[in-house]
Amino acid sequence: MELELRFFATFREAAGGKTVVREFADGSDVGDVLRALEDEYDGMDGRLIVDGELAPQINVLKNGREVLHLRGLDTDLADGDRLSVFPPVAGGATDADAADAGAAADGDGDGNGDNGDADADSPADEPPAEPGWVRREVSYRGISRRLAAHYLENLGGDLVGTDDPADATRVDGEGWRATLAAAEVTAAASITLTEVTVSFAGEEAVLEDLLPKFKRKAMRAGG
Repeated sequence: MELELRFFATFREAAGGKTVVREFADGSDVGDVLRALEDEYDGMDGRLIVDGELAPQINVLKNGREVLHLRGLDTDLADGDRLSVFPPVAGGATDADAADAGAAADGDGDGNGDNGDADADSPADEPPAEPGWVRREVSYRGISRRLAAHYLENLGGDLVGTDDPADATRVDGEGWRATLAAAEVTAAASITLTEVTVSFAGEEAVLEDLLPKFKRKAMRAGG
């Protein structure tokens, strides 16, 4: 069977690229794939599986769902599945924390939790940052969190923890990460609007290019 493997941060460096398409034996599970990756890439050896369990503070997603909410290392895989592997991140929150705002935002990753564009979200947590990265935060009214996530996808980002922009609270791109939150705010008298706040962490040069592009999209949509 053929699988699409996506790597992030230091694991991307170890694999030599963001996406790798590989053949595995039919019937392979997540554990089989991770063990094969540890054997193949020095930068992943001993960092994916520890004492027979998924290593702490890493996130592995099957088709956008956290495998810890499935069957862990025993999660079955099928031809065409996508497996995303996130390492622990130095500085700020860990990627395990990010699961609370992404794949595990509703506790079991089934999409039924309070993570839609309802009256309000909790404030956006700052995304994990690599050493030397800078942080920026922007807010726009009149657009939904779904639309903001969709724009970030169009700018090269990958949704973390979901395949549905409406459920997204985290988007990762090349050299940047972002978390999203939405709340209802009073614009005038009885008029309320949705205000989306996006917290970015990334390489300064990358954010200098990314933020104006995101602003143009957001301003066209919501003003």
